[in-house]
Amino acid sequence: MNNKAIHIIRFFLLILSQVLVFNNLNFLGFINPMIYILFLNWYPVKQNRAVFIGLSFLLGLSIDFISDTLAINAAAIVTIAYLRPTIMRFCFGA
Repeated sequence: MNNKAIHIIRFFLLILSQVLVFNNLNFLGFINPMIYILFLNWYPVKQNRAVFIGLSFLLGLSIDFISDTLAINAAAIVTIAYLRPTIMRFCFGA
């Protein structure tokens, strides 16, 4: 498999696992784990940034449509994707 196919498979597996498994888990009654954010860590740093932000938006929007959360996840994941280079430089130096 090539690299793009692996990213596409991860994208859909994260959506499915979030919707089918982790949205049904509740810690202390109301806290849901957000596993789909792993997409931000697994996406390569050297790839096109605009594509990364667009994919992050699609990921967050698909989670929002399925979970009925009014674009909160999309806004959060796009913000994190936009700030990712700054966060990486702060944590790891460059």
